[in-house]
Amino acid sequence: MKRIFNSVLKSARSFRYAFKGVAWAIRHENNFIYHLLATGIAIAAGLWLGFTRTEWILATAMAGFVYSAEIFNSAIEKLVDLISPEYHEKAGIVKDLAAGGVLAAAITALIVGVIIISNHI
Repeated sequence: MKRIFNSVLKSARSFRYAFKGVAWAIRHENNFIYHLLATGIAIAAGLWLGFTRTEWILATAMAGFVYSAEIFNSAIEKLVDLISPEYHEKAGIVKDLAAGGVLAAAITALIVGVIIISNHI
């Protein structure tokens, strides 16, 4: 029984740390705020246009995809800054690649959004 309790407690701590990371991204990463704004616009469009269940699922998945990419990008940037506080060409490439991943996710989400919305126009 004690083992189960410790496992549940450990899981609860993991969730707390995860929420702490999301909160940090919201407070400190400007681009995360832009993604939240874009999500708000998508939700408003979905309500106005009457998205189907499948369209809501796709829109939600795309938002999660972009949020995840942005959080991973932030983590990579902070790690690179810790490891290489001085400018280094390879460190810059790593940061650019991580930012490129966010751009790819955002463009994919935009394309999916345009396809969904175009079905309603």
